[in-house]
Amino acid sequence: MEQLIAIVFIALLIYFVVKVGSFLWRIAGVLFLLFVLYTYKDQLITQFNSFLDTPNFGGLFQQIGNFFNGIWDWMMSFLF
Repeated sequence: MEQLIAIVFIALLIYFVVKVGSFLWRIAGVLFLLFVLYTYKDQLITQFNSFLDTPNFGGLFQQIGNFFNGIWDWMMSFLF
């Protein structure tokens, strides 16, 4: 679950870095992205290698589905 949250966070970070028009914000965003990647590089490499050793697409899709179901349930409980 943490991996999906990290992937979503990095994707949103890249999206905001590209969308923000200021050059300084782009530099700050790229530096922050590089910092996050450097900090979690060992974990990223380990997870990637374990996935390549035993790919489990069924489990991956199940985790993605559970993640979005959890977000949907949270939104519904928050709104109603």
